[in-house]
Amino acid sequence: AFRCAALCSSSLQVMFYLQQHTTKMDIVTSSYLVRATLALVALALVVPKSLHFLLFLVAVSGHVCRAVVKSRVFSTPTFVQRLGNVEPSAPVLLEHGKATPCPSSSSSQGAKVCPADSKVHSYEDPLRWSLLPSKGFNRTHEVHMQDTDTAAVKICIMARPTHDKDCDTSGAYPSSWHFHGRSRKWEARIQLRFKQLPKNPLFVGLEMEGYKRMPLLVRRAESALVAAATKLLGPVYRSHGDDPSKADGTEVEPPCVAVPLYACDQMIVSDVGEEPDITSSLQGLGALRAGGFTAFREHVNATLDDVSTDKVYTFCIWSVSNLIDLLRWEIGLPLGPQMDSNRFVPEPVVTVAMYELAKDKTADGSSEARHLLSLKRYFVQFSYWNSSSPPALKTLLKVIGRSCQPALEEPAAGAEAVRQATFVEQLVEYYLSPCMSR
Repeated sequence: AFRCAALCSSSLQVMFYLQQHTTKMDIVTSSYLVRATLALVALALVVPKSLHFLLFLVAVSGHVCRAVVKSRVFSTPTFVQRLGNVEPSAPVLLEHGKATPCPSSSSSQGAKVCPADSKVHSYEDPLRWSLLPSKGFNRTHEVHMQDTDTAAVKICIMARPTHDKDCDTSGAYPSSWHFHGRSRKWEARIQLRFKQLPKNPLFVGLEMEGYKRMPLLVRRAESALVAAATKLLGPVYRSHGDDPSKADGTEVEPPCVAVPLYACDQMIVSDVGEEPDITSSLQGLGALRAGGFTAFREHVNATLDDVSTDKVYTFCIWSVSNLIDLLRWEIGLPLGPQMDSNRFVPEPVVTVAMYELAKDKTADGSSEARHLLSLKRYFVQFSYWNSSSPPALKTLLKVIGRSCQPALEEPAAGAEAVRQATFVEQLVEYYLSPCMSR
């Protein structure tokens, strides 16, 4: 009995290690290792003489799991690069001493000084994102710009390495000066200048691809998350979408989550040419929701009622990062259980959008409450996913490769043909690389 108890204790240690350190890319590996551990425990109860050998196998399985995690997580392929030559839309990497000088250790914020070693410059994390229409994959701590018919947009997504506790503690990652001493896990900064003025209420939302009926347990967990988000952000619109099989030829609503624009944490209004650098500290600029929700909501609504094409608007979002961990690809309440994000989305790729929603009438004359795509006019659109749990190639092409579809149907000419072919090659290599030796 004592030996069996020791074996169970060792097995639990292995399972806890798997739960804490195994990423979604290794979820199949961890599942088999957990099952193997439980099988060893059952075998030990039947064959007591094999206890010592089984304990050795359990210890070896833990080391194997650790080796698998290290080889797959910290060897992110470097070939998934941005496309095209150096243009005004080229990214700006937040490196120490370049785009974003780190505050000194004697600053009033008490921020940590960025390490000057090579670890910061070689930092990699699994988060990927792309502006729509897409020109390639982007990474965290980069600034990307895009001009559309509705707005000129500049976006930067910063994140702390929650997937790597050692890196987070050491501060050997870009923007560590910004996250030091703060509880936020990531921050999205969106800066835009309207080319077309919105005529209807503006929303910031998440759009999911496909339709999937959620299990009852997931729906209850989601209800708790929506309730928590409502306290943080204000009213939250959540829809699981319409079942296409029951649409009868009518437009269906995709799964989505949306909040009013005043749900952002910070808003800065500037004259053209005087807008702040979104790679630097924005402390003390603009209005903060933390200063009072009611006053902030009224300020945002008053600003949007008098929106102008001669102003630059900067929005920062970080409160929801306490519920959504982008790098670990998990969703959960703070200090509560964390669940795989794939449980809440039909496909592991999500589109973030800032849009205005036009008013419309239903067949019975009532106001349309759904956020239909035909009623939206987009000002900002970008998709994100996690390379440790990547979406299917077909899904990714459907979401961010819409602008590259002609390259698959008919040959393009000149440099554009090369650019599109390179994009498709990157997608293929991105999915084949985990199976290839470096």
